[in-house]
Amino acid sequence: MTVLKKRFGKLGSRFLFEWTLEMMHDNIVKGLRSYLAPIKPEEIPTMVRKGRFPPLEQLDFSVVTSNAQYLETISEVRLMEFIAEACPDLAKAIEDMGMTGAKYIAKLRLHLLDLVRHPEKAMGKSTDYAPKQEMVQATCDKCGSSWPVPEASSIVECPFCHE
Repeated sequence: MTVLKKRFGKLGSRFLFEWTLEMMHDNIVKGLRSYLAPIKPEEIPTMVRKGRFPPLEQLDFSVVTSNAQYLETISEVRLMEFIAEACPDLAKAIEDMGMTGAKYIAKLRLHLLDLVRHPEKAMGKSTDYAPKQEMVQATCDKCGSSWPVPEASSIVECPFCHE
C-alpha cells in the first residue's frame, strides 16, 4: 500500500506541475519572448557553433529548484516549441542549422537543468556551456541521430524521432 501511495503522490505532483505549465503557458511565452528579444536570428549560427547561450545573469532559478525533477521531463522538443512560439525567427534559425541546431537545443536543455539544480551558477556567471557531469554521445537505433547525455543517464526516448 505504501508503494501505491508514493506512486499516486508522484503522479499528483507531476500532474500539478503539468497543469501549472499549461496555466502559465502564456506568461512563460511572453517572458521568453522579452528575454530573447535582443538576440537577432543572424547571431544564432555563431552562438550555436561556439556553444554560447543567451545571458542568464538576471534570471533567478531558485524559484523552480524544488521542481527540478519535473523540469527534467521537459524534452528538447518541448523547449524548442516554447522558443518557436516566443520567437519564431530564432527557432527557424536554429532549425535551419539541422543536426547542429538540434544538438545545441539538447545542450541548452542540459545547461538550463544544471542552472535549475544550482541556481547560484546563474547569478553573475558566464553562460558558456561547461557541464560538470561527464557527457557521452547517445545514438538512436531507429533514426541514427546522436545527442549528448550525462554518462549515468537513463534515456526514455529519442528527442528527434520519439522512439
